Amino acid sequence: MIEHLEFVVHRLLELVGGWMCALAMTVVLALAALAFLLLNLFKFDRDSCRSAMRKISRTMHGSWGWLLTAALLLLQIYALSELHLGFQQRLKQQGKAQYVVGDEAGGGPTTQRAPKISMLESQQTVESVSLPEDFNNLEQLPVWSPEPAQYGGAPTVELKCDIVQQGKTHLLTRTFTRNRYVSSKLQGSDVRLKLAFQDPRTGAAQLYKADFQASYTFSNPMSEARRIHFSFPLPDNSGTLSNFRFRINGQEVPTPDIDQGLEWESELKPGEKCVAEVAYLHQGAKSWSYDVTGRREPIADFHLKVEGDRDELKFQRGSLYPSQVSSGKWEWDLKNQITSQSISLYFPYVPNEAIMANLFVFGPLEMVSLLALTLVWSSLRYRRVGPWRTALASLATCGAFALASYLVGYLPLWLSLLLAFALAGWLQWQTLGRSLWIVVLAAGVAPLTFLAPGHTGLLLTTLGLGVLTLAVRETCRREDRVA
Repeated sequence: MIEHLEFVVHRLLELVGGWMCALAMTVVLALAALAFLLLNLFKFDRDSCRSAMRKISRTMHGSWGWLLTAALLLLQIYALSELHLGFQQRLKQQGKAQYVVGDEAGGGPTTQRAPKISMLESQQTVESVSLPEDFNNLEQLPVWSPEPAQYGGAPTVELKCDIVQQGKTHLLTRTFTRNRYVSSKLQGSDVRLKLAFQDPRTGAAQLYKADFQASYTFSNPMSEARRIHFSFPLPDNSGTLSNFRFRINGQEVPTPDIDQGLEWESELKPGEKCVAEVAYLHQGAKSWSYDVTGRREPIADFHLKVEGDRDELKFQRGSLYPSQVSSGKWEWDLKNQITSQSISLYFPYVPNEAIMANLFVFGPLEMVSLLALTLVWSSLRYRRVGPWRTALASLATCGAFALASYLVGYLPLWLSLLLAFALAGWLQWQTLGRSLWIVVLAAGVAPLTFLAPGHTGLLLTTLGLGVLTLAVRETCRREDRVA
């Protein structure tokens, strides 16, 4: 903070030595030219010269305060730009910091892929070769017995040879057994996701805590016993997973190594069913996606229900739209469908840094509008407001911008703006008086409209039209009284 104050003072000195110095020289030259003209006028017509000097003195006596107020307004606008630069520098320093005081949110745009079901398939090929009569028996027939087929590995081929004598000839029989895992499909998927959105003080994405619970049903569709493999990939970019649970038919399954995700394999009888349950908690940001199927296969029965404590939710272009939508609930029901689309949810969020940046851009307009409204309403209410009161009111607004830029590092954005501009409103109420309550209210409400990103323009326009309507009504009443 001290470095920032030194930076502001340094820039102010540059300002004084820069264009303000040029402005001062211009004023001095203008005064010198005016003095030269008055001196020449004094030589020819002393009475006219004295009369002109009295008029200039009376005019300057009534307007020099407003000139200083205008100069102070320019300084405040410049100070707002410096406060904006200082705010951005603090954000950059926080982003580059290697150490943090509190818990830093992990996780990002999370994608959960659907599980895969595979079963072990064996295919045999038999070849027979007739050998000549003078063929001598081999001492050892060629045999190849590889390791059993593994899920995710290459298919294995087993070779076995037999020689059978048929009369004077020999028959060589070679049996090739090819073992591989082939894809199967899920009979049912019931997925439930509960989202609890968080309000981060910093960051460029909406944070959320997700409670994922899923139940998958699969079976052995063949007429003979088969080894069935169930593979559930862990979510991508999900940060830390907690309260993790993996069950098959209600029994906990140990997970010693989950580098490639959750895996379970067992031999199932024909038509035997299994139910796999997976649940976990995690924290993500910006979006959540569910890859319904990583391959083009029929979806027998799929149901996804998403519940959130907010209704602000969008869908990525090309993603599956929910079958049912209600307040805070979205549901997808797919039956006997083949699709390459996924379910992608996006959570819109405008970071506090962007809101504060827009607020600082609006700052000069806010201060100029405050000055204009003060002059207009003081005239409509027959109340004389001097330049010093107007300058103090604008200083209160400038101070509110400065206070909000620091409070946002300690408090939520809405509370920071509310406290800062409520204090400024109280100071303006004491300075301008009760008769100019409309000016105080408009100056305090206008910055709060930035708390509704996407609707700020509409709210500001409505506020401006409301103040204009009140000004027109007050003007009509004033004219009616005069008439």
